[in-house]
Amino acid sequence: MKHPALFAGVAAVSAMAVLVACSQSNSAPSAAGLGEDCVGEAGIPWDGTTAKTFACGSGTALGPYVIVTAEQLAHFSFVVNSGDKNVSGKYFKLGADIALNEGVLLGADGKLVGDPDSLLNWTPIGNDDVAFDGVFDGDGHVVSGMFIDATGPNNGLFGNVSGTVRNVTVEDSWVRGGKYTGGIVGKNVGTVENATNRATVSGTEYCVGGVVGYSDVKNYRDNSILKNLLNEGGVSGEKQVGGVVGCASRVTADGLKNVADVEGANIVGGAIGAIGGNSHNEIRNIANSGEAKGGCFVGGISGACGGSQYIYSGDNPKSSFGCFKPSYVTMGCGKVERVRNDGEISGADFVGGVFGALCNAETEELANVGRIEGERYVAGVVGSSGYSTTRKMYNVGDVAGSVFVGGIFAENREGIASAAYSTGEVSGDSLVGLMIGYGYGVTIADYYYLKRGEQPPFGLNDGGGEATAKNATEMKSAAFVELLGDGFVRSDAVNDGLPVFAWETE
Repeated sequence: MKHPALFAGVAAVSAMAVLVACSQSNSAPSAAGLGEDCVGEAGIPWDGTTAKTFACGSGTALGPYVIVTAEQLAHFSFVVNSGDKNVSGKYFKLGADIALNEGVLLGADGKLVGDPDSLLNWTPIGNDDVAFDGVFDGDGHVVSGMFIDATGPNNGLFGNVSGTVRNVTVEDSWVRGGKYTGGIVGKNVGTVENATNRATVSGTEYCVGGVVGYSDVKNYRDNSILKNLLNEGGVSGEKQVGGVVGCASRVTADGLKNVADVEGANIVGGAIGAIGGNSHNEIRNIANSGEAKGGCFVGGISGACGGSQYIYSGDNPKSSFGCFKPSYVTMGCGKVERVRNDGEISGADFVGGVFGALCNAETEELANVGRIEGERYVAGVVGSSGYSTTRKMYNVGDVAGSVFVGGIFAENREGIASAAYSTGEVSGDSLVGLMIGYGYGVTIADYYYLKRGEQPPFGLNDGGGEATAKNATEMKSAAFVELLGDGFVRSDAVNDGLPVFAWETE
């Protein structure tokens, strides 16, 4: 799949020209390419000390504070965390790559190598009391060798952000913390864009993500923004664990991609662990190709979007999903469009190629290619959906479960569902359908499935609507694309000639 909003944008870096104004009295070696007045020798690993000043700059948009050494980056962390008002709302820019520890931290398997006691521990920029409220531009540079081993919240290169962080990559780094832990930003109520994580990230509590741990409403009224984020590092945690973002609510997310494996106890997503109930959520252009596995509520894109998740502990934990009618606006998922999962997804209850569970959503163009395995409420696209309008979906992955198992939905309650097809094998013990395991009060139009003997499209359909069987030849025809309607196209290069969405061929 080649989609510029998902992939080209992730690698993009700012080309903004920066005017640097510095004191003429500095005599230390200059950083290459930044002018003779910028102080600091780039490329030397951190020695654990803190600089007294930045390389140069005045903190304005045209003359940001420039950081070229690890000691200057430590100074940045210190002045932000100490609440220094002189740097509040200011502009900062990396002028060189930064190494926070010498040597290689991660092995080929993503595990920490060497003695952790010998590593310098990074203090994230922003903490539980102070958020970074300025603008940080990595200018395409890399921070490597970052080591964080903490039990508290707000962990990452940045711990807490209410401003903007952009154009930066973290690689060969190891991050472990409590809640709100991410490779680049722990907690975000501002904007994070054009960022890549290649660190191994793990958390002992909730909201753990490869790039961002937690993202929520900013200024108490506007969506936080996540744009063009890529995760290539392994992620693990307890609950609300995601390849790119651990958990998010009141968020605009556009162009998120995960290619690494993600594992958690419960509420796990290939891209976003959990999307909190808020009708203002806007989720688009999201892709996952990593393996995601966990217990309850596991999805290729998100473990759950909207609603309430209940998980009961024990030797064989079970769960339930609470979703109410749209009058309960705080329970809603919001809008989701143009998402695709290619990874293998596995769990126990509420497992889906796109969402483990979905509540009060408006979705369009959802695709699953990966194999899906679970026990209850297991489906190619959505494990359980309530009161949602779902348009244009397809599943070509095989689905295996026990009870409530479907090619598109395992369960759909009082939804409006149109233009979908499924070709994957679907297996289970009861309430198993090639399209829907259990449908209650669903309004259905233009639903098609690959005929497999006498296997029915519905395990139980307690409501109206039908699904139509097709053979493989018919499903690869131009006529079938026309039946599905706008947005679908045929391409021999994608999905072996089965209909796909136009953006998947770009």
